[in-house]
Amino acid sequence: GAQVLDTREPEEFASAHLAGSINIGLSGQYATWAGTVLSREHPIVIIANPGQENPSAIRLGRIGFDHVAGYLENGLGSLESRPELTAQTERVSAPLAAARLSSDNPPLVIDVRTPREREEKHIGGSLSIPLSRLTERAQELPRDRHLLVYCAGGYRSSIAASLLHRWGFDRVGEIAGGIAGWEAAKLPLQAARL
Repeated sequence: GAQVLDTREPEEFASAHLAGSINIGLSGQYATWAGTVLSREHPIVIIANPGQENPSAIRLGRIGFDHVAGYLENGLGSLESRPELTAQTERVSAPLAAARLSSDNPPLVIDVRTPREREEKHIGGSLSIPLSRLTERAQELPRDRHLLVYCAGGYRSSIAASLLHRWGFDRVGEIAGGIAGWEAAKLPLQAARL
């Protein structure tokens, strides 16, 4: 019944993680998102880069999450002999995501940014579900379609993708670099009407 919290960076998490773990990287708004997506009713087991276990737990304690049951010794390295316990999250480049969107069987693109960010610009045809509302709205998402999640730069989309995987969505990927990567690739965006 414990929640497995992986506090490594989104890129590291995407390449390999313990299946079912939730990614909230220490370098971003760690406390904010931990307080938003984790349950206070279940103990937490931490997976961190070696040496980052205590900072991960201390920062959780500061927001009232003091039920840390422990951590995975040696981080993800301790699972090298158990690859069947690990999973990956597909991170696709913006040009590849655009190509998939124009295919016969396009993914559903989910924008997990705030409504204010979305009003400024967004990927056309994407569905807006802010990360703070993902738990309550996940049942709206199809399980038989590939999902591509994006945010501003990749931090929140990693959290969202990890949650969706944990809830049994098995066809989930992220747009690498988020909307910043999309813009850098000079792909079209929908902008707010003035």
